[in-house]
Amino acid sequence: MNRSLVSILTIASAFVLFNFTPTPAVAQGRGAPPKKEPPKVGAWWYTGATPPPLIDGHPDMTGVWFSGSSADLSKETIPGQPMVLTPYGAQRYKTVDHSKDPNTRCLPPGPARMIMMLHPTMLVQRSDMVVFLSESQNVFRIIYTDGRPHPEDVADYPEWAGNSVGHWEGDTLVVDTVALKEQTWLDTSGHEHSDKLKLTEKFRLTDRNTLEMLVTYEDPVFFQKPFTTRRLTRRQIGDRIFSHSCLENEKDLEHLVPTLGDAGR
Repeated sequence: MNRSLVSILTIASAFVLFNFTPTPAVAQGRGAPPKKEPPKVGAWWYTGATPPPLIDGHPDMTGVWFSGSSADLSKETIPGQPMVLTPYGAQRYKTVDHSKDPNTRCLPPGPARMIMMLHPTMLVQRSDMVVFLSESQNVFRIIYTDGRPHPEDVADYPEWAGNSVGHWEGDTLVVDTVALKEQTWLDTSGHEHSDKLKLTEKFRLTDRNTLEMLVTYEDPVFFQKPFTTRRLTRRQIGDRIFSHSCLENEKDLEHLVPTLGDAGR
């Protein structure tokens, strides 16, 4: 073959390889946004400016937060408060079908799990309520802090996020949640709960951009005693939440097959 022709083909091949090398697939969920310069205009929690001292006597938790996925709550318990399953809870966990994870099926994730996802969550704090707005599936949660109790008929109307009332103890927001739909899971690992579940959450800023979340789970059907988990989440300076619908362009749901117990973990 002509030497000039060989050279041209070699160069052409290199050009093709250089320009058409495949790139890795991007994982589902936005996760933590890339580092970038904070914006110059906007609310203090958006620009990273110095926060106001207090709002109605309390630290301001407003902002967009990200904590990562909800893998296995039993590995996030605080010392002295392990997760201990009842025999019924242990059997359910052993045989749980991961193809029926409510989150996989585009159902709301529940109050605690909605913060522990690969999507950010916005907190909006007022004197009479704190609102959680999750990017995932556009779900919301309202915590009433105006002194009201749970409604008398709360057990008759279970909700995906439950019914939440809160109060402040110094710089800590303490939240009591009941009346949760039992269809939700507590984590990705497959820990379920009954309609007897009660959550006690404590939210506290450990520094201006770090939120500590202590969650106590109490459910006599699935757990032999209450247990408490601890997680830290970071305020995402300069970020915002997007509009996300789990069912948009969903192609996999009809292909899910039973995946029991450890096979799905």
